[in-house]
Amino acid sequence: MSKYCTLLFIVSLCVGCFPTEKEQLVEPVILPTINWEEGKTSVEDAATEGEYRVKFETTAGDFVLLVHRDWAPLGAERLHELVKSKFYDGVVFHQVNPGMIQFGISGDPEATTYWDKPIADEPVKESNYAAVVSFAKKGEDSRRTQICINLVQNSYMDGEGYSPLAEVESGWEVVKSINPEYGINASEEEIKERGNEYIFEKFPNMDYVIKATIVADESDADSAVGTQK
Repeated sequence: MSKYCTLLFIVSLCVGCFPTEKEQLVEPVILPTINWEEGKTSVEDAATEGEYRVKFETTAGDFVLLVHRDWAPLGAERLHELVKSKFYDGVVFHQVNPGMIQFGISGDPEATTYWDKPIADEPVKESNYAAVVSFAKKGEDSRRTQICINLVQNSYMDGEGYSPLAEVESGWEVVKSINPEYGINASEEEIKERGNEYIFEKFPNMDYVIKATIVADESDADSAVGTQK
């Protein structure tokens, strides 16, 4: 066999050994093993004073919410429960439109079912202006786990009973960069039934929460600034 033929033979063996195009892999969400009783308290005994912060580490970057208990005590207590129980870990931003971002359906259908416990409406003490956060609702006393981040002034929501409970304290540019590619096309019923299996099948580029935690002090909250990815 000539040297030329030998070289062709070696080259032919190597064809296909290396990918011609880099595959775009979707990072899987690993949902936590939830201790349902951990962090669970009665919203009927909700504190009416004080503040706390929640840091959301997401695929778009990090942002921090400053929660005001006096704005909506029941809503503030429910959010605290959910975060401590790791409910939002792995949750996708399933509705992103120019006026609002909505999220809060667990990637684990069992978790969604477990927290399907509505809390009572509260007086609207603040307006739903840009960067203010309220629980989503459908009708009277229907707030559960989904929350809305207002991207613009949505004062019409005040008259519909959306009670603000928090505001984006840092990472506002991160919030505004959350992927709007899919708009409001994701089916809430499908997410509730199939979890993130449905999301990654139909909406592979959808941003999601990696981890949500109660911030111990302001220095931890400050670390969220400037972490857009």
